[in-house]
Amino acid sequence: MTKDEFAAAATSSEKELYIAAFSVLKNAEDARDAVSDAVLYAWEHVSELRDEKKFDAWLLTVTYSRAKMIRRKNRIRRYESLDDYQNVLGYDADTSDVEFFDILFRAPIDDTEREILTLHFLYGYTLSEISKITGKKENSVKTRYSRALKKMSLMEGLD
Repeated sequence: MTKDEFAAAATSSEKELYIAAFSVLKNAEDARDAVSDAVLYAWEHVSELRDEKKFDAWLLTVTYSRAKMIRRKNRIRRYESLDDYQNVLGYDADTSDVEFFDILFRAPIDDTEREILTLHFLYGYTLSEISKITGKKENSVKTRYSRALKKMSLMEGLD
């Protein structure tokens, strides 16, 4: 992968990477840091990528990993209003994205369930693909997915 190809691929995924990092960190500055770290790491290790067709999934996995590392370092969970995230991204966010993450943040689900729902509904990955991306067994992903949906269905205010 050339420098220009890498830059184009990383730039085209910028919104999704930020949203993924934000879903883990719930903080705009930390999410930007996670994306920056992930892109730098990816550039330094792009030679290890076996299949360039899987670049987006690989970069997403790296971003999740970097976000989780930052969260562990901070050990402080901060929540920001999703109304602010449109301004931070610097693009006209689709309001369905904002509503989706607002529901995810209010939902009584854990981070793994939040990650699975994000990968499935925002990125369109199948549960089988999510198991490969996250390194979890497929049945575990299916179970957590079902539990998360059930928990969310019991939330008040969702009609």
